[in-house]
Amino acid sequence: MKILVLRSSFQSDDFVRTEYAELLGLLKNNCNAEIIVVGEENVKTFPETSLNKVDYIMIATGGTENLFRTIWSSGALKTTTMIADGRNNSLAAALEILSYLTENGEEGRIVHGTNEEIVKVIMDNIVETRQGSSLSFIGTKIGLFGQPSDWLIASGVDYDYLREYYGIQTVFIDLQRLINEIGKSEKSDMLAADKTYSAIKKICQEEHLDAMTIRCFDIVKACNTTSCLALAKLNDEGIVAGCEGDMQTLMTMLLAKKLCNEPAFMANPSILTDKTSMFAHCTVPLSMCYKTTMRTHFESGIGVAVQGDLPLTDYTIMKWGGRRLDKMFVTEAKAIKNEYSNHFCRTQITFDINLKPYLLSHSIGNHHVIIKGCHAAEIRRFMRENGIK
Repeated sequence: MKILVLRSSFQSDDFVRTEYAELLGLLKNNCNAEIIVVGEENVKTFPETSLNKVDYIMIATGGTENLFRTIWSSGALKTTTMIADGRNNSLAAALEILSYLTENGEEGRIVHGTNEEIVKVIMDNIVETRQGSSLSFIGTKIGLFGQPSDWLIASGVDYDYLREYYGIQTVFIDLQRLINEIGKSEKSDMLAADKTYSAIKKICQEEHLDAMTIRCFDIVKACNTTSCLALAKLNDEGIVAGCEGDMQTLMTMLLAKKLCNEPAFMANPSILTDKTSMFAHCTVPLSMCYKTTMRTHFESGIGVAVQGDLPLTDYTIMKWGGRRLDKMFVTEAKAIKNEYSNHFCRTQITFDINLKPYLLSHSIGNHHVIIKGCHAAEIRRFMRENGIK
């Protein structure tokens, strides 16, 4: 655990370590905490690597608000949880910082109380985090079949960061390789869809891929067929498969599988009211549905796409995003209606939740991920463990 202690320029590192000797000692001994103290006069020369994986920000004195803003603006700091026991105007400064975070669309939290109360809260968080800490992406291989679709201007990821932080390898697959495997479709739509599935699966096996995403509309143009059914079947078989080359959504689907052991439906928010939210797409895993109908692809009218009727039960709606996967949205909702309209992608499901405040003002991209069951608590533990906002 790493705790970054902020002090004003009126105080010294020695003052902080002496003034808070008991609290810092308890944090070191009980939480195995690494303590890093920084002030305004040395923040410019402060190594950014020291900010990696900071778990808590301790506000030691007043007058640290601009110091926090300077560090936060660098983008290296991920946590928004502060410690402030009230001495030396620390709580006043923490409250000002909390308001700053709120105004900038961030959720923050202050841990406040006696030394023993503060340490207990942090110890409880450690225990809760460890319950979900067995998750590892190390050794995972993702295949990117072609580049992301042109319209996904905010859905890319930092591939180097994926490798360095999560241990994930990205393999770039020339789309022409797949196109050659499929060939130009002159068969029935279902036979062409099956051939596309076999071709994608063959490459996944050859490259030992755990997950893949595809620039799917190029397949429609080149091969006169779609990959919708292929992706639905691959998700059922344990190869996490997304469309449009959307890496942020693929990582969300991969998280759903690894953390919650659930196949995921990648979908577009389509109709929002003050009481309900409808999502739609063409690639729902067949195992999530009690009934499926094969239709044509929505936008092109070509090939095969899946219309699935999902059980009207509890679901988790989530999205993990940002180029360094430092943001996440998660909520739970009950499905209340399956419907079908030619004006939307083929699988359409409506939930009893108003997502307009989030989606219309703060949405993390377009695609979101839907999984069966109530998994928000597990996902939030993962967020805390990895410093995700």
